[in-house]
Amino acid sequence: MTGGISSRDAMPQVPIIVCEIFDVWGMDFMGPFPSSFGNFYNLVAVDYVSKWIEARATCSNDSKEVAKFLKANIFSRYGIPRL
Repeated sequence: MTGGISSRDAMPQVPIIVCEIFDVWGMDFMGPFPSSFGNFYNLVAVDYVSKWIEARATCSNDSKEVAKFLKANIFSRYGIPRL
């Protein structure tokens, strides 16, 4: 059979999104665990591009802990991720 690809069989044209390292992060709390030095939770962040992991033991799982973690561990080291 000869001829071009019909529009029915063609793949859709979807732009490829380019992500730089440390631009896309995922974060979540783990726990509660038995207390260790007053900490019950682990806050874990993963860079989706490089698979780099940053983690910190925390005493609670609230937004204050997340803000402190982002400021001390992510923004100060890698800059603010692009949106």
